[in-house]
Amino acid sequence: MSLNNDPFLNISNSIMNSYIKEWQENNKKVVGHYCTYIPEELLHAANLLPFRIRATGNKDTDLADIYMVRFTCSFVRATLDLALRGGYDFLDGLFISNSCDHTRRMYELFDLVVFKRKGFEKKVPRFYIAMPHIITDEGFEWYHKEIEEFKEEIEETYTHQIITDQDLHNSIKTYNKNRDLLRKIHELRIIDTPKITGSEALQISMSNSSIPKEFANQELERILKFLKESEGIKSNVKRIMLVGSEVDSTDFTRLIEDSGALIVSDSLCFGTRNFLDDVHIGDGNNPLKNISKRLYYRLSCPRMMDDYERRFDFLRNEINRANVDGVILQRINNCDLAGCDNMLHSHRLKDLEIPVLDLDREFYQADTTRLQTRIEAFLEMIK
Repeated sequence: MSLNNDPFLNISNSIMNSYIKEWQENNKKVVGHYCTYIPEELLHAANLLPFRIRATGNKDTDLADIYMVRFTCSFVRATLDLALRGGYDFLDGLFISNSCDHTRRMYELFDLVVFKRKGFEKKVPRFYIAMPHIITDEGFEWYHKEIEEFKEEIEETYTHQIITDQDLHNSIKTYNKNRDLLRKIHELRIIDTPKITGSEALQISMSNSSIPKEFANQELERILKFLKESEGIKSNVKRIMLVGSEVDSTDFTRLIEDSGALIVSDSLCFGTRNFLDDVHIGDGNNPLKNISKRLYYRLSCPRMMDDYERRFDFLRNEINRANVDGVILQRINNCDLAGCDNMLHSHRLKDLEIPVLDLDREFYQADTTRLQTRIEAFLEMIK
């Protein structure tokens, strides 16, 4: 049994999919967002379809390079380039946060050069959420106020009625179930005989972020059942953990796995960081606050300051849980946030005598031979 050419996984191979088309044919809205710090449960409660923006399949940044210098993140430039070519014309809204300086600029650039380009007539609302860079009680109160104001903007723009607590409770239930299913699939990835490759796990995550969660949950249940019944991958290849910048293309993960490795875990936005924590209901009296708490206090990404120890604790624990042989730290050039964390990770992992490879790369893999040579050499040196 195999997940090759599985219809759910294949959704990750392109931007547009049949679920989006059907959603909009029913006069419902699709909204794009870059970052996992956007409160998807709130968007879902407003009967919006959140779509995680990616640049899958794009091999060029020529159009985007007109507006962004080349020492900015090539992933962000690739998404802007795709948008300038019409790849995101289906969006009915854009949600941006200050997750990093590169994606934050998309708030202005989509307005100035994407949504106002010649021949594009649709009016696409934009929304901005400011996220504190440190985790404190005062920071949470400030962020929660942002989410409250964000809810009011959504009601004014889309629903034209109050999003009720019951609406939010229903969405929390749907999303908690989604994260639980992803965690269960992940558990089958880290066992001694993994049931799934790292590339397949990445496809699942990307597909999951591209369709309505009700349908995604059905597909994840099907895949979980399929994986439980499968024999697993019996191989002596090295078990790798992948850490660092955005990865939304299996070209890179397959390059690693085709070199003689299996990616058994990760610390990525399109990976474990997106499903580790649930929204805790508590007394149920303030679901919006509970959504805000999960986003603010969850295991952070490198954009959060003064929280490195929690991120490294997760890395160290996951290495032990997944019986990892070595860690690949990868950074898209000019990604300062991943670069800082990767430098700290590298020193700490070497102190623990854990093999580590530090790679700088561009979003599109034009230099596969160089990367493959380094990856193969790294795998050979692991005892």
